[in-house]
Formats: sequence, structure tokens, C-alpha cells
Amino acid sequence: MKRALLVIGLYLLGMTLSAAAKDQTWNGWISDSMCGARGANAAHEACAKKCVAAGEKPVFVSDKDQKVIPIDNPAALQDHLGHHVAVTGTMTANGSIHVDNVKMLSQSGGSGSGMSDMH
Repeated sequence: MKRALLVIGLYLLGMTLSAAAKDQTWNGWISDSMCGARGANAAHEACAKKCVAAGEKPVFVSDKDQKVIPIDNPAALQDHLGHHVAVTGTMTANGSIHVDNVKMLSQSGGSGSGMSDMH
């Protein structure tokens, strides 16, 4: 009986671990919730900073499809407002990105380069 419970427990633990979210990396721009995809360019940096200072939320705009994605932990992006970046993190259950790492990309790049697969 104890052995059966141990096997069931290990099975459930394994299933839980395999279902855990995996880190992914996305390329795109950090904009603000008011401008969204219109702010996915280097010329928008000052506006994004101004809007966030006025209470708008930072958002991620995907290079692949210009999709605007909310950020679960906006403080992680405070130094990257208006920048072209690669963000690494997890997609939360509510569809926002929890950012673990941010890497600067070319500020002239963007639109159309794509969302990368998991790294």
C-alpha cells in the first residue's frame, strides 16, 4: 500500500513539473497601454516614458504580429520604455508576460522580424 501511494505521489509530482510554464523569449518593443502597437518604434521612447509616468501601463508589442501583450511585472521594464528588446519569461494564465530577463536589440529593427521559439 505504501509503495502504491509513493508511485502515485511521484506520478503526480512529475505531471505537475511537466505542466509548469517554460521560459520563452520574444522580440519586440516596450510601448505604453495608450499607444500600444503605434508605439513600436524608436521614435516613441519619449512618449512612452511620458505616458507611463502619467499612469499608463508598459506593454510588449511583438515584432511578429504587432500583438500588444500586457506585462505581469512592469517594474522589470522601467529602464526599457520605448526600446526594442528581447524579453525572456513566461506567459501567465491571464495572457500577460512575466518578464525574467530583458536584452536590448537594435533600435532600428523591429516590425516583422518575428517571435522566437522557446530557448
